[in-house]
Amino acid sequence: MRSTPLIMIPGTMCDERLWQALEPQLAPVEPRHLAIPRGDSIQEMLDGLVGGLPQGPVNLLGFSLGGYLAAALACAHPERVARLFVCANTPRALPEAELRQRRQLLDWVSRHGYSGISDRKIAAMVAPANREREDIAATMRAMDAAQGEATLVSQLGATSERADLARPLAELDMPVTFCFGQYDTLVTRDWLAALQRRRPDLRVRELPGAGHMLPLEAPAELAREILAWLDRGPALDTE
Repeated sequence: MRSTPLIMIPGTMCDERLWQALEPQLAPVEPRHLAIPRGDSIQEMLDGLVGGLPQGPVNLLGFSLGGYLAAALACAHPERVARLFVCANTPRALPEAELRQRRQLLDWVSRHGYSGISDRKIAAMVAPANREREDIAATMRAMDAAQGEATLVSQLGATSERADLARPLAELDMPVTFCFGQYDTLVTRDWLAALQRRRPDLRVRELPGAGHMLPLEAPAELAREILAWLDRGPALDTE
């Protein structure tokens, strides 16, 4: 499936710089970045993403929030997707604790404005060994600053209430890979294990020594998983 276009959707407050270390590792594959459109709901965002796809089926990869949106797009429009790669996300409803944090953040931003991603947030998103890597922190700050307050409000507000996609993913007739870092606390392992029991062909990969920001923390290792996914046979084949 190397001839099928590879489309990559970024995460919350991320842009094409998310892939800067990953893309050289994917050569000769030339992925295309597809930005998350603004919208008042997940459906509006999905409509915008579908409108940005080229004609014909694509290989679809999504990171973090982009992973949820990629999974939702594949479930809603399977004719547009040849295979699905979900990076650093479990496409499920958000737990109440995370919903509460989002509501508090949006309330704070509405009253005080948004001053940018904090050092504490950056540290929580990467593995312990990568917390001193200024290249990663600088990229995260630059992406966040470029997206700005309006994007943050749109992405958090529109995507907080989301459906659990376990059932449609279990029935999806295409190769599906989930990949996440060893120290990623945002991925629900039990949810993935339950999904894998429902469809044993599901490919699940945990990358050691990495946190949530896989494309920046472990680009070579992530690229190997992506290339293996691109080379997989038809859905329901097992390795």
